Amino acid sequence: MLIISLLKGVPARTTQIVTVGGVLNREQMEIVMNPHDKKTIEAADYIKRIRGGKIVLVSMGPDAKLTPIIKGLFHSEVEGIDEAVILSDRKMAGADTWATSYTIAKGIKKILAVNKTAVDRLIAALRETKESFQKTAEDLYTANLLPNKIYSPLPSVKDSIVTQLVQGKRSLDETERMLVDEKQNLLQFVIVTGIKSTDGETGSVGPQLAEALSNELGTTIPHVTYIHDFIISGRNTVSAERKILGKLERVRIPFPCLVTIADEYRSRSVPSAAKKEVRANSYGGKILQPQVWNCDQIEADASKVGLAGSPTLVGPGYDIGGPRVRKMVGQSIVTVREVKAFNINGKSYGPFKKGDLVDGLDQRALEHLKQGDDIDTFDYKDLITDLFG
Repeated sequence: MLIISLLKGVPARTTQIVTVGGVLNREQMEIVMNPHDKKTIEAADYIKRIRGGKIVLVSMGPDAKLTPIIKGLFHSEVEGIDEAVILSDRKMAGADTWATSYTIAKGIKKILAVNKTAVDRLIAALRETKESFQKTAEDLYTANLLPNKIYSPLPSVKDSIVTQLVQGKRSLDETERMLVDEKQNLLQFVIVTGIKSTDGETGSVGPQLAEALSNELGTTIPHVTYIHDFIISGRNTVSAERKILGKLERVRIPFPCLVTIADEYRSRSVPSAAKKEVRANSYGGKILQPQVWNCDQIEADASKVGLAGSPTLVGPGYDIGGPRVRKMVGQSIVTVREVKAFNINGKSYGPFKKGDLVDGLDQRALEHLKQGDDIDTFDYKDLITDLFG
């Protein structure tokens, strides 16, 4: 079972604002884990402990900023995450909720494809020698792509599908049918997200992601928001509670599905009777180094990601407790090169870096910079440079 947990990196403080409508330049900010996403890790961990599977964390943003945050989550909560994927590409920068949902949907689609392809490789190896078949299973298991029920070297896991074939307990045809069934089981996944992020708080990415992924997979991915309690009922159903406008709702949602987890969520205890199933559905270990995928690797349409794919314009942000920094296209005055410090009538100015906002300088200083062709109006080319380098 695949349990996909989303994480967003948000500014520790809202700084370095560059606008067309308040686009954050995250590469120049201190980035921390979105506080609301801590609950997604708790919920994902609960699902894994009661059903087995592996937790694959997905995030989007500058990989250099996100990797240190993610590495601390491999051993968080009870068992921590098992794998991580960072969607990172300059083309993805400046995305609104629409473009973000599309991009993450493409990333999740690839995660599903990678795991399904692993089972396909094992099915193809069925027609080879038993030694070759077992070696393929060992390689895929080591890569964390097969659950224990398909193959495991652990003494505590007996009668895996591969072991049964190698020992002559099952025929090739029976084994192939079981592997095809397991490949279909990969589609019984759960996506868990936080209810919102502190740098946007729209609360819309979760539901939009479910819709975008439904379009990508050609099947409906139902979603439920603001869940504060849930259990896994039966084999493939989430039974959940949520509060909407002061009313308590109880809902059931089948796998595959997406749920957003409220801050009030508290993980339940796991009955010991679930241990056998959990062990069978679990994977070999953890891939401690996050994978980084760009637009080409997830086969994303460049016109649908980042600023280019974002129809929404939002208002400007500012540094709480610090001076407001805002660049407006067609209005703001910025330096076009580095400028050394200079004096006018005993008053010092500068030094300035390329792209510094100088709207607030007095007229004498602006005239001095203008005479040296050191300043110009902030335009779309400057915006793209600030955002994407």
